[in-house]
Parts: sequence; C-alpha cells; structure tokens
Amino acid sequence: KRHQMLGLLPVVTSYAERKRHLGYRRVVPLDGAFFARMMTAHEFHYSSVVSEGEGKRLFQVQDALGTDLGMAGLRREQVAGSYMHLIDLAGASV
Repeated sequence: KRHQMLGLLPVVTSYAERKRHLGYRRVVPLDGAFFARMMTAHEFHYSSVVSEGEGKRLFQVQDALGTDLGMAGLRREQVAGSYMHLIDLAGASV
C-alpha cells in the first residue's frame, strides 16, 4: 500500500521488511548541513529507505562504538530530514 506524502524530499520508505534500527549515533555534518559540529543522535524506527532521489546528504554517521554506518539524511533546498533525532549536549556534563 502506498501513501502520497507532501513530496518535500524525494524519499520512499517501506515497512515491508520490518527491521528495527535502534541506538545512539554520532553524526558529523557534511557540507551545507544546518549545524557545524559533531552531535549525538538517537535512532529508532522500523521502516527502511527504499529509494532516494536528488538531494545532498546531511551527515556521516557512526554507532556508539565508532563503527561507520555511512551517510544519512537528505537536504533539498530549504528542507532537511533524517531518521536521526539530534541531541544537543553542548554544556552538558556527560
């Protein structure tokens, strides 16, 4: 079953093969991202990206152990989106 969304980002997702993506991530911004330093993020979802159209990637991602997970997020014009929930730890004592 397909649902037409707003079309702000050229991304198709699917729940067909439910795979859980869960964990803390380190995200490093790529050129043009809306933040300039590495940040912590949390990822939790059951859907997967099936296809992506034109757009610029937002960040390089690592898991909590430092394993490279590739690039994530997409930006097109003034719209950005990803599965990552950014956590701003600036000034926090961790």
